[in-house]
Amino acid sequence: MSQSRVIALGFFDGVHLGHAALLNRTAEIAREKGLAPAVLSFDEHPLSRVRGTAVPLLSRPEERSLLFREVFGIEETIILHFDSAMMHMPWEEFLTLLEEEYQVAHIVCGHDYSCGYMGRGKAEQIADHCQRVGLGCDIIPPVEVDGLRVSSSLIRQCITEGDMDQANRLYGHPHLM
Repeated sequence: MSQSRVIALGFFDGVHLGHAALLNRTAEIAREKGLAPAVLSFDEHPLSRVRGTAVPLLSRPEERSLLFREVFGIEETIILHFDSAMMHMPWEEFLTLLEEEYQVAHIVCGHDYSCGYMGRGKAEQIADHCQRVGLGCDIIPPVEVDGLRVSSSLIRQCITEGDMDQANRLYGHPHLM
């Protein structure tokens, strides 16, 4: 069996300040517990498959992996294929997959993270599940800048409107192209 992991869950498009809080916490817990810090994400934005239309992305997977490793000290990026089977998987089954296939010992996710069929596995249910099965779990609260809740969708809106200054404030770094 390979080393147990602290796994950050999310799509991490754009790697903004909210993601930074989550990734920093993942690396911190991994150091404290002597575990491997990892990110688990998907090969396409889940909403693209759910809605049937492509979600415009802020960053490419290789850019995200580079930032994970070089800026946040995340050793491993695990990319799962988001297909119909994944989309219809119950959230409890998804968490069991993490436990059994990826040796997760601790999960870190954002307050607004959801998983499983129809997004039914919310952060609170994930935390309750982790407590029941003896896994660690941290839920990262919202991060705000200028009174706005940082999110990839807000950054997309800023870029669409040409407000790169605000987009960069929400990113915490210049927009990468």
